[in-house]
Amino acid sequence: MVICSSHDSGISKALDRAIAGHRLSPKEIRHLYEAPQDELAAAANDMRMRCTDPQVATYSIGGNIDYTNVCAVACRFCAFYRAKNQNGAFTLAIDEIVRRVGQLKSQGGGDVLLQGGINPDLSFEWYLDLLRSLKKNYPDMHIDAFSPEEILGMERLTGRDAPDILGDLKDAGLDGMPGAAAEILVDEVRARIAPTRIRTADWFRIIDAAMALHLHNPWVGMVINFGETLDQRVAHLTALRDQQDRAMHRYGSSFIAYKVWPARLEHTRLSAASPQAREEEIVKEYLRDVAVGRLALDNVDNHRAVWRTMGFTVAGRALQSGANDLCGTGSINAIDACIEAAGKKVPDSGTTIIADVVACIEEAGFRAALRDPYYNIIKYSNCRSEYGDGATT
Repeated sequence: MVICSSHDSGISKALDRAIAGHRLSPKEIRHLYEAPQDELAAAANDMRMRCTDPQVATYSIGGNIDYTNVCAVACRFCAFYRAKNQNGAFTLAIDEIVRRVGQLKSQGGGDVLLQGGINPDLSFEWYLDLLRSLKKNYPDMHIDAFSPEEILGMERLTGRDAPDILGDLKDAGLDGMPGAAAEILVDEVRARIAPTRIRTADWFRIIDAAMALHLHNPWVGMVINFGETLDQRVAHLTALRDQQDRAMHRYGSSFIAYKVWPARLEHTRLSAASPQAREEEIVKEYLRDVAVGRLALDNVDNHRAVWRTMGFTVAGRALQSGANDLCGTGSINAIDACIEAAGKKVPDSGTTIIADVVACIEEAGFRAALRDPYYNIIKYSNCRSEYGDGATT
C-alpha cells in the first residue's frame, strides 16, 4: 500500500475540488502546478466541458493593428517599440488605419483591436478622430482598442482621469478595451522587467473604470517566463479572479476570455537576465498554465489557446487542456516583431490561416465555429475543405 505524502494529498485534494466545481484557494492553485500533467489537463478539460459547449471550439476572423511603435515606456521585454527618432519608428496615418480595417473587413473580419506604444506626440484629439473615422467608414465594425497602459498615458497627457477619458473614447466609437499590459500583476516583477511600466494598482483602477462604463473586455492575460515565482503567478490569477467577481457584482461586466503565453525574450534587453528554457520545456510549462488558468479562473468562461507563438500542434493540445477558443486569425505586429527577430516567417492572415485554424480545431477533436466578439456563434464549419485543401498544422 502506498501512503501519499501530505504534499501529494494536497495535489489530489486540489484536483478533486476543482473537478467538483469548488473555488480553489491560492494554496490549492499552487498545488496544481505540482500535479501530473495528464491529470491536470484532464481536470481542466472537464471544467471546460461544463463551462462551454463540449463539442465546439471557436475562432474569430479578426486582426490587430498597431498604430504606432513609438513608445516612451520602453519595456525591457519588448522587441517592438522604438524611440521617436530611431530607425524603424512609425506612426500610421488615420487614413491608413481606416484602409487596413477595410482590408480586414473584406476578409470577413468583424472586429479589430487597435494598440500602440505610448507616443507623446499624439494628441488626445487624434485618438478621438481615429475612432470617429473608423465608425464613419465602418459603422458595424467592432472596435476594441488601447490598454490600461495607453489610458494611463492619456491621463498624463490630458490631466484628466480614466472615467472621463474612456467616456469620451466610448462616445467617439470605442466598443471595448482589452486587459492588455498585464504580464504579471505583481509590482515586484513589474519593477524588475519594466521599471516605467504601469503598476498593478493603476492597471486595476483603469480596468475597473472601463468595466463600470460597460466597455467590452475581449480578453485578459498572463505572460510567463519573466523569472517570476509560481506563487507570483498564483497572485496574478487570484487578483484577476477577484476583479472579475467585483465587476460582475457591481456592473455586470466581465473579462470575456483569458489567455496565457510565454514571453520570448531572446531578442530583447532581458535576454541576458532571463535565459530561455528549451522549447520542449516552454511547451510543457505553457500547457500547464493553460490548465491551471482554467481551474483557477472559475468565473471566466472562455479560455484561449495561442497558436501564433506556440504553433498549431501545441495550440491543439491546449484545446484539450482547458482552452475552448483559438485566438483570431489576424496579424499581431508586436508578436510578429519577435517572430521576425528570430528569423522565422510571419504567418499569412488570409484564407490559408483560416483553413489551418479550422484544421487545428478539428484535429483536436472539436467542431470549429466562427464566433463574434461576444462568443456568439456566427456559423459552424463543416470541414476544413470549406476554406480550401492542403491545410497544415
